[in-house]
Amino acid sequence: MTAALIGGGVAITTKGGGSGGDESIADPTACKAKLTENYRRVMANGAKGPTPATPTACAGLNEKSLKRITGEVITEYLDSDQAAKDLAPALPSPSLPASADVSPECRTWIKAELLDDTEEIDATPGYDACGDLSGEELQAAIDAVAEELSAQITPES
Repeated sequence: MTAALIGGGVAITTKGGGSGGDESIADPTACKAKLTENYRRVMANGAKGPTPATPTACAGLNEKSLKRITGEVITEYLDSDQAAKDLAPALPSPSLPASADVSPECRTWIKAELLDDTEEIDATPGYDACGDLSGEELQAAIDAVAEELSAQITPES
């Protein structure tokens, strides 16, 4: 996905314009500011819409300089909190479908532990029932069973 963003980012930020001329007639700082503004706007819209033309502040930058600045813009964006917000809907959910690979014994143990009045966890039977699951898979299974129990306790109206 990152490769697609970077490839698309070059197109988004450098479409048309750049003449390949002498860098001294352009303003690299103003160019970067405008490219940053364009890139953030496009990414906030889900990378949909028309590709902005190269800003006039970038006119005269040679292709190598324009690619370097574009790379900086993309890297800074991907490292930002805004990128996480913009990209979150497109990324797969980290939670695993617990019901598919969780044994009935493991689900029974989880349910018993969730319904138990004590704050202690009896790990020995849990390891016997769920020992083949990774920590992430076990947590996903616990979350799924807890959600099922919650739905049983508070049925939808």
